[in-house]
Amino acid sequence: MAATRSPRRQPRTKPKVPVHDSGFSTPSLDRALAVLHCLGGHPQGLTLSEIAEALKLSVNFVYRVTQSLVSHGYLVRDAEKRFSVGAALLKLCQPVIDDVPLAEAALPAMRWLSDQTGEAAHLGILSGFEGIVLERVIGRAMIKFYVERGTRFPLHTSGPGKVMLAFTPEAERDEIIAGMKFERFQPWTISNRKDFLKCLAQARNNGFAVDVGEHLEGHHCLAAPILDADGNAMASLWITGPSQRLSEERMAKLTAVVKQAGAMATAALRGGALVA
Repeated sequence: MAATRSPRRQPRTKPKVPVHDSGFSTPSLDRALAVLHCLGGHPQGLTLSEIAEALKLSVNFVYRVTQSLVSHGYLVRDAEKRFSVGAALLKLCQPVIDDVPLAEAALPAMRWLSDQTGEAAHLGILSGFEGIVLERVIGRAMIKFYVERGTRFPLHTSGPGKVMLAFTPEAERDEIIAGMKFERFQPWTISNRKDFLKCLAQARNNGFAVDVGEHLEGHHCLAAPILDADGNAMASLWITGPSQRLSEERMAKLTAVVKQAGAMATAALRGGALVA
């Protein structure tokens, strides 16, 4: 899956997100939700004027809404005055098992995984026909590759997307696949349902999945599932790195480590001990 090379930003595209009228005489709420929806599709962030232009709203209104959302932690603003989705909003969409949020339970396993591999460790879940990054632990390598919180990613090109669907009940899995767009980012990107199902069967059998530059050439990832009591995927843990460091040969050697991290997070959510 695509990763962020710090501190370089991903190129921006001109956002186009209309304000949806709910029909319940709540225009301010509808516009505030439109701001969140707009930023949800642009993890690199947008400025006040860019949000206002995309939604055809006044800069003054967008200013008031964004300041309120920042104060509640639903948005964050960087040094370049770009707004993006904040941690408080991401917490609302994550599973909670026995009053323990997924990210909180998974963080020890993520830190362990990053320490063991030196690479950035990530946590993500399914969100509609895509995946979404909930949390990340940045690796210790001098050149850091990681994916920002709130980033959405295609399922067919990513290790976590593949492994989560591989451990999703068949009926639910088929419904998701039916709505997916198999966009070809590279010549070797999986671009049809038949080949994707074969890939999922292999991932389920192996207990892990990989991405070898299928979205962005040169970026690799290795992922394992976090499973509920029924053996279905709640989420995925994975590492991301440049192909020079995270080669296919090295990923093969790290498979057991990534699977163990997934098992550690699974145990934490079920109330078990986190034992490395």
